[in-house]
Amino acid sequence: MRRLKHKHTRRAVQFYEINYGFRKPFKVILDGNFVHALRDTHMGDPAEILSKLLGGPVKLYVTRCSLLELKGLGNDFSATYGAAKRAGLHLSCGHDDKALSTTECILDNMGKDNPEHYFVATQDKALRVALGRLPGGASVFVNVNGIQMEQPSEAQRRGVKEVDDSNMGVQKHELSQQALAELAQLQRGPREKSIFRRVKAKGPNPLSIKKKKRGPPDQTQKQGSEQDAVRPKKKRVRKRNKEESN
Repeated sequence: MRRLKHKHTRRAVQFYEINYGFRKPFKVILDGNFVHALRDTHMGDPAEILSKLLGGPVKLYVTRCSLLELKGLGNDFSATYGAAKRAGLHLSCGHDDKALSTTECILDNMGKDNPEHYFVATQDKALRVALGRLPGGASVFVNVNGIQMEQPSEAQRRGVKEVDDSNMGVQKHELSQQALAELAQLQRGPREKSIFRRVKAKGPNPLSIKKKKRGPPDQTQKQGSEQDAVRPKKKRVRKRNKEESN
């Protein structure tokens, strides 16, 4: 059961990373009822728990409106108010003039498509449903089995599929344009073959060729030449004609 839970959580985080650009460290907005639920269940440090759940380092934020709402609940929630102040950075929500409810404040900061890529940690079921209607609206909550992540809603999955289909439509349009261009080329007739002259390979430059060096004479040839030099030459005898002798 625990392995299946981690598998679903890992797939949900990858869904938001791939389709909506969520990046580590993950930014998480805490609301007051989530901090109160963590205190009641004695789960420990919120940063450590959320980092383990999401599979990466986290940055925790608490809005000014959430702190004012906890402070207004009286002494029964004074410990939760102190824990919320210590839990994360104070997010400037822009509602200094007039504080909003926690739900309205968080939805206002999320905008139309959650450009800051916030996870929202809340026990408010209505807020989690509203986040599921937003592109990239992700939430986590606490239950009896521990802390869990809300799975991507059907509206979010449908929106991602529509974007993928539109991208595929652009590719099909480009392919159809290419097919029309090829058909027009065939109607114009075959292309004329370009005439080119083949360059014949020439022989090597005779000036660049080195002459072969003669090696030392063979030993037998050397001995033969020495013997010819030592052998005496025969004298040539001149024969006289008979007429000259008479």
